[in-house]
Amino acid sequence: MAEEDNLALSVVCERSPGTAAEAASGRPPKAGSERARRQTMSRLYAELGALLPNLPPRASTTRIVEEAIACVGELRAKTAELEAYSAVAVAAAAAAGRAARDGAAEVVASGETSCFAVRLRAARARPGALTRVLEVFQRHGVAVLAATVARDGEETAVTVTTAAVAPRVLETIKAEIICAV
Repeated sequence: MAEEDNLALSVVCERSPGTAAEAASGRPPKAGSERARRQTMSRLYAELGALLPNLPPRASTTRIVEEAIACVGELRAKTAELEAYSAVAVAAAAAAGRAARDGAAEVVASGETSCFAVRLRAARARPGALTRVLEVFQRHGVAVLAATVARDGEETAVTVTTAAVAPRVLETIKAEIICAV
């Protein structure tokens, strides 16, 4: 919007006049000021309606307000979801920093089959590693098709194959596995 509009919102009912000054004088509101107010409100509703997706061009003001409320609710939910992902990413970055110092875990996920491989150095390979990794998948409701543990000298490898996982869930699982092992 190129200009800022000062918009005074008021609740209007049958017996209440538009302003306190008009109420004191007992006169009806001026036609010019009422017309200007209606034009401003009409323009603002049109602008709001244009911002909302899937709204017909000549929607009623009630529908515009309802759709705006629904859209704001969706945006708030999406914001909360993205903030949660951000927190997981920050935790994963911190864990990855610890992992790099400890020589700890790597997690690789790929394609439609979603194969996760976690390599643990001897210092990090403690009993229950497979259980902790599988608990992450259980928390996210992801079906595990196969899980293996292999040990080669100082290294332990845990490999988990799952059905296809949504990309955003995949990233969350990767971050949680890094934190869990």
